[in-house]
Amino acid sequence: MTNKIKNTSYLCEYQYDVTVLIPVYNAENFIENTIDSVLNNIVTHTTFEILLINDGSTDNSDTLCQNYASTHEQIKYYYHDNRGVSYTRNRGLDLAQGKYIMFLDADDLIEKHTIESIFDSFETYENEADILTYPLYRKIQNKIMPHVRNYTFKKKGATQLYNIYEFPFINQSTMNIVVKNLTQNEKVYFDESLHYAEDAFFNTQMILKQQNIIYSQKGKYYYNLGHDSAVDHYKSPVNIKDMLLTYFEKLIATGIDSTGEVPQYIQGLILYELNWRFLQNTLFPYHLTDTAYNHWMTRMKKIFTYIDISTIMAKPIMDYYHKIFFIQTFKTQINCEYDDHGEIMFTADDTKIGDYANLTLVFNKIKIENNYLHVTGYIKAPLLDMVDEVRLKVTGTTDTQYITLTESPSSYYKTRMKIASFKAFDFYLPIDQAAQFKFNVIIDGHTIDTHHWFDRNVIFKTFIGSKYVITETKIISFESNPFTIQIAEKSHHNKLAKRILKYQKKLMVRNGQKTLATFEKIKKYLKPLMQKQKIWLYNDRVGVLDNAHAQFQHDLKKKDGIKRYYIIREEDKGNSGFPTENIVVYGTLKHKILYYFATLILTSFKEFTEYSPLSYRANNLFYAEMTNKIVYLQHGVLNAHTPWLYGKHVTNFDKFLISSPFEKQNLLNNYGYSSTDLLESGMPRLDGIKAQHKKKKILLAPSWRKSLINEATGLNRTINTKAFVESDFYAGINAILNSSTLNNVLRQYGYTLDLKMHPIFMECASLFETELSNINVLSADDAFELNDYQLFITDFSSYMFDFIKAKTKIAFFFPDYDYFLSGNHVYNKLDFDVSQFSGILRTSDELVAYIETEINKNFAMPAHTYDLYNDFYYKYDNYKLDLYHKLVNM
Repeated sequence: MTNKIKNTSYLCEYQYDVTVLIPVYNAENFIENTIDSVLNNIVTHTTFEILLINDGSTDNSDTLCQNYASTHEQIKYYYHDNRGVSYTRNRGLDLAQGKYIMFLDADDLIEKHTIESIFDSFETYENEADILTYPLYRKIQNKIMPHVRNYTFKKKGATQLYNIYEFPFINQSTMNIVVKNLTQNEKVYFDESLHYAEDAFFNTQMILKQQNIIYSQKGKYYYNLGHDSAVDHYKSPVNIKDMLLTYFEKLIATGIDSTGEVPQYIQGLILYELNWRFLQNTLFPYHLTDTAYNHWMTRMKKIFTYIDISTIMAKPIMDYYHKIFFIQTFKTQINCEYDDHGEIMFTADDTKIGDYANLTLVFNKIKIENNYLHVTGYIKAPLLDMVDEVRLKVTGTTDTQYITLTESPSSYYKTRMKIASFKAFDFYLPIDQAAQFKFNVIIDGHTIDTHHWFDRNVIFKTFIGSKYVITETKIISFESNPFTIQIAEKSHHNKLAKRILKYQKKLMVRNGQKTLATFEKIKKYLKPLMQKQKIWLYNDRVGVLDNAHAQFQHDLKKKDGIKRYYIIREEDKGNSGFPTENIVVYGTLKHKILYYFATLILTSFKEFTEYSPLSYRANNLFYAEMTNKIVYLQHGVLNAHTPWLYGKHVTNFDKFLISSPFEKQNLLNNYGYSSTDLLESGMPRLDGIKAQHKKKKILLAPSWRKSLINEATGLNRTINTKAFVESDFYAGINAILNSSTLNNVLRQYGYTLDLKMHPIFMECASLFETELSNINVLSADDAFELNDYQLFITDFSSYMFDFIKAKTKIAFFFPDYDYFLSGNHVYNKLDFDVSQFSGILRTSDELVAYIETEINKNFAMPAHTYDLYNDFYYKYDNYKLDLYHKLVNM
């Protein structure tokens, strides 16, 4: 399309209304879509030009851009050797001939009405602001989602002006912006010394010029999350530790006034950056030495001298408990005081930041077990470690209990580090007769009322909003403030019970749960027959045969009157190795009926959806009626430090199978379990692992890395190929595969080395190739015999515990150890000290030298290592048989 130039007074200075500035670097896969999104904009009274500025691309971007420029007169194309995005944007600022300059990255898009909308909006307030922003959307493949930052602009109207002293938490850090094309002496440029957050720093400088920013409700900027970005590259503290601090220091220097005060807007911008990094476990540089880490902390604490307590407490989209943690860690000491009424409160720099006016009891489980309610959960309250005494008081009709409290793993609250001191409880309440139980918390002698938060596994039907549970003999209900559970005899209130059940059925239908109402009728019809049976269900996961399968094959032979079923996924039916006898397809009506009436649910994987065919809603509606016990068989030995994933407060296991004393102490000390929660036996598949004669073979089996995959919005995991290829992880593994030195050693002594990639990384299997004679890359279909190998090399793969059972020597190879320590995975430390094997090998040269040394020693084990292996597991001649007996007697 062709733009006609309007005859307006400012066009003697500017040739266009809008310049769309697009820096280009190696963008051949997406630049055409980006340009087309601009050209497809509908304009009726607005003119625009497109500046394509190539920052030394080495792909086909140059040809593509030239083609567009030769066929569209409003597209101008420029090229220079690679100088970085800031230099490129600065060149564009000087070349722009539009009154306003719109920034667009080469892999992002704009909606078709955006250019005219933002032009009209800017014209409305052109004398009051130098920068405009408009709605930002995240684009993941074909899915579009609004960015949370859009909701900070709350004024009504298509175009609004926001003053940063009135609205300090706008935090405009992304490039969905338009700026005035200022005169040379007024112009603001990007800081080319900043390699991270240069866009946020530029935006801040533009906003500070008039302390205002315009927000246009119309128009859309689509930020493409499918491509690697500067944020991805600089997410790890290994890469960003100094740049992040420098960025903060520059922000402070830009905004500080003569009194030493920094605008709340800048304070909020710093907190915004810190908060998302904290949530993603990519803030603290744990890879540093103690001296370097302390220096980093000193700089960060100095930055916090410019951030007010009131700003931290007022910051939106930031969890309250994380605010408390930031104050304690970076800002100042928190004091525990008593107010004029003798109530406990907390202050920091004479600012009140919390109290105990009303505490939350989080109930992870309330389950009927015989004539008792089994109650587990935790007290959620700030700074419980600062008071002298915390007790949970349960006042019954006839007596009072003071419940023993322990440290809860829920203290890893919405993050992967301990940031609070929540207190766990686990106790039983008798329900054999009418009673009332009132819950209070006693803190330093003060009795405090409580309110509740129910997790999924409670008898109360939270999904339909009912406070009542009707059993065969009881009516159980609850009230809030203080939280109270009441038990009434059903026989004394039959009419009430009938009314409640009738109303609950109406609520089910009203809430769109007609299928659950139908299920209610079916299970009621089947109840007399099904209740006479003992039913055990065995669950692994799609495509996997694990501990549940091994135990199922063993138990199926028992003539003990128990009906057993292996739960199989539809896609696994008929697959080699999968059972054909006593199988039930996951999610079918038969599975749901069996699940409802089952005695035991055995599962190798912890996720609810792995073993339950019922939705969370259905499970909640029928939870009070089900009597099954859930036994977690594991699929390995829990080694990675992950209390937020495997803590008692987030699982629903009645028993947690353990195979070793190490696991017992780990679960007791770090995960909130008690001895009665643990089933001491051994994983069924341990029976198949023998310390037998081994072949001249070595296995290298690294684990996966969360930082190298895309998992946004629950989509299937895919590899971020660019990040993968550029990672130290890939470089280290590839160096081993193509080490001629290693191959010569292997060939000399008659050994082979096999590489077994984690299934998640099989998508990138083609990147791992070798032509060396004694090194092999196993495919996804290649089976390997664990008992064959004399040396197992890994990083933190739980395979290592199988090799302990096989008495195989183990070495630990971390080519990206710094990144691991600083958060490139789901976790960044291990509960098991792997250094007691080989130590940590970090380079391919170190590993090759280690392999040659061990070959020459015939992989002999030192006495202390042999003892560690020999004593690691509980000793049973037959793990499946021992587990069977313990399950029968549960």
